Amino acid sequence: MNTEQEGADHSEKAANEQWRQAKSIQHALNRLIAEALPASGLCHDVGPVINAVQQREGEGRSALAGSFPLIKRKKRKEVIVAWLNYQISLFGDGVPHRLVDGVEQPCQPVLHVAHWTCEFSFEYDSYVGFPAQGWQPWRNEAQRLLCWDDSDSPYGDEWTYSLRLAQMEGDEALQHCVIAPALALLEGRSATEALPDDLPGLVFYQDKALGDGERDLLVMDAPSALA
Repeated sequence: MNTEQEGADHSEKAANEQWRQAKSIQHALNRLIAEALPASGLCHDVGPVINAVQQREGEGRSALAGSFPLIKRKKRKEVIVAWLNYQISLFGDGVPHRLVDGVEQPCQPVLHVAHWTCEFSFEYDSYVGFPAQGWQPWRNEAQRLLCWDDSDSPYGDEWTYSLRLAQMEGDEALQHCVIAPALALLEGRSATEALPDDLPGLVFYQDKALGDGERDLLVMDAPSALA
């Protein structure tokens, strides 16, 4: 076997292992969210999860997602009123960029957690994808919670926050960094209350002005004094 073939085999093996780890986190999240949401009392019930995979021709499997419909009773009917979504992005447009020696580069794999009024769908471009200037108008609360106004959800504005995937191994980490903050935000807690500075793996974002009133986002190591 030549060196080039060995390198290709090693890369494929590493990619398969990374995907296996992502699937393991997905299985754990699906179980924990399905248990936590009904127990929280925030909704009457939670519907079955909708799983999705992002795979583009020639790029392999870059991301996966899960979406849980939150159900409440309205006029004696059970109605989906909002969604709690997550997205695990290993590479591709779901991974935000950061500055490295003055050059923008993708950061490490991330886990996005979101309260939206629709489920995540890679097929219909309903997911967290960068650059951010293509999004509907958003605000960056405390450099950690991305929010959208005018939500029809009974839980208030739509929001998304991000975590470094490498620090999300095991049920305890997922409970502490995903489940507890998401429930706190659905309850109406502030960004800094639900997502404190020392939350393991929390991604902080800084706005990047692009001109003509447009903005993008870049990952930063820690929140600035202006947060």
